[in-house]
Amino acid sequence: QLPLYLASGCVFGFLSIFITKSIYFVEDLFDRLPIHWMWWPLLGGFGVGVIGFIEPRSLGVGYSNIEFGLSASISLSAALLICFWKFCSWTIALSSGTSGGTLAPLLTFGSLSGFVIGTGLKLIFPNINIDVHIMALIGMASVFAGCSRALFASIVFALETTQQPLGLIPLLGACSLSYLISHWF
Repeated sequence: QLPLYLASGCVFGFLSIFITKSIYFVEDLFDRLPIHWMWWPLLGGFGVGVIGFIEPRSLGVGYSNIEFGLSASISLSAALLICFWKFCSWTIALSSGTSGGTLAPLLTFGSLSGFVIGTGLKLIFPNINIDVHIMALIGMASVFAGCSRALFASIVFALETTQQPLGLIPLLGACSLSYLISHWF
């Protein structure tokens, strides 16, 4: 399974690039608004509020969403919806200057996208022998490594929070590839 986990590290590296570029793109859009920057957080807060009405699970820190991805206790469609709407609200919030963090949202994107990729691979190739839980763990750490450029911190953080030493080798490889791809591009 190791080659699949390593290949997923490449996918998460490109996902990290997409996340980072999206933040800068939306920041540039806010910069072009013909209103004073002081009003940007108001617009951002309004956007986050509208998204919260559409998908309430996208609001807040999102630790439960991370847990859903790692435990594989969520449906594929729910994971996709939460990931999409959380990404939209987080991008708007950060780009507008609204207060918010980066750690939990990145871990949410990573764990849910890892769950989606792992579940999708198992659906497409039923004989494949990968663990969706490990794929979610790899996703969580690899997206964080690619976006934050904190390679070893992401690996240690993933191992410390989940206490799953079985994921060490896939984590080292996938996070390294995600970091390198994000760094190169």
